[in-house]
Amino acid sequence: MNWFPMLHRPAVEPADERPWTPDEVAALAEAIRHAPSVHNTQPWALRVQGRTATLRVRSTPELVQHDPEGRDRRMSCGAAVANLVIALRGLGWVPEVRWPVDEAGADGEAAVIGTRRQPPCAIERDRWNAISRRVSYRRSFADRPIPHLVRTTMVAAATTQAMWLEGVEEQRAVARLLSYAARVTHDDVRYQHELGIWTAAVADEGLFTGAFADSGVGAVGLVSSRTRLPDEERLAAWLARESVLVFSTLSDSPRDQMQAGEAAERSWLEATRLGLAASVMTQPLRLPEVRAGLREALDLAGVPQLLMRVGYPAAIPVPHTTRRPLPEVFGD
Repeated sequence: MNWFPMLHRPAVEPADERPWTPDEVAALAEAIRHAPSVHNTQPWALRVQGRTATLRVRSTPELVQHDPEGRDRRMSCGAAVANLVIALRGLGWVPEVRWPVDEAGADGEAAVIGTRRQPPCAIERDRWNAISRRVSYRRSFADRPIPHLVRTTMVAAATTQAMWLEGVEEQRAVARLLSYAARVTHDDVRYQHELGIWTAAVADEGLFTGAFADSGVGAVGLVSSRTRLPDEERLAAWLARESVLVFSTLSDSPRDQMQAGEAAERSWLEATRLGLAASVMTQPLRLPEVRAGLREALDLAGVPQLLMRVGYPAAIPVPHTTRRPLPEVFGD
């Protein structure tokens, strides 16, 4: 046998050693682009080197009234981390997430590494496909209970503490806190002025008027000056008919807030994959007294970060919000 031709063949880079291809990088950026964010500000910046993607909170126009501490921006970035990880599995890479040690004043970031090749299973491909189908559904849900197995699956998908709101007393306590937050937000002139600016945005950021619900729990989750506020009894009755997930973390560092956003997005995509719809409520929790009240009322071991209402959608579809062009996902 003549071995000479084999000695001169160009070396082939093993699949586990090569960097991501341009098409893979574009697919990852597209997944991040579809992540939910506070007021659709898309406050993330992606940097890719080899097979490491670093995602951090980018400088954005400050939401002085809604998010003065940057909590929602960090949770939004955490949701983008979830999409990045799920897209990597869809592309056939095994991801490893590294959270840098928190430092005083740090705004939070995460690095996701593609460690080796492994074909995705059918469920992992479904989760990847759910990224582009996920929408914020603030309208009333169909009158259809969520099966116990689905509820369990959504909790299992979370990467932080998640619990379903259950029991009449818990529902009444949460109704009281949501009602309080809705009144404060409704009457806050400076807050409503800021919200109006982001609602009026017609470019690639901001909310559209269809984001606001006319009634139900969704209406008190995002309150404008035009929202008709329900009384506590009616709100408690609405909560009794809905399924609400409460996400919390043991502490309240920038890293915790990012991980809360990651957990919520993972559960949200699981719901989407299984034919449900959802919307996240953070507006009431911008108030420290509401977070403290939820912690006490629900006997939480940590800090409540956000609420998610989940259910089967009605027949009317919800349009997707606009997104910035794909190249703007990348940043220094």
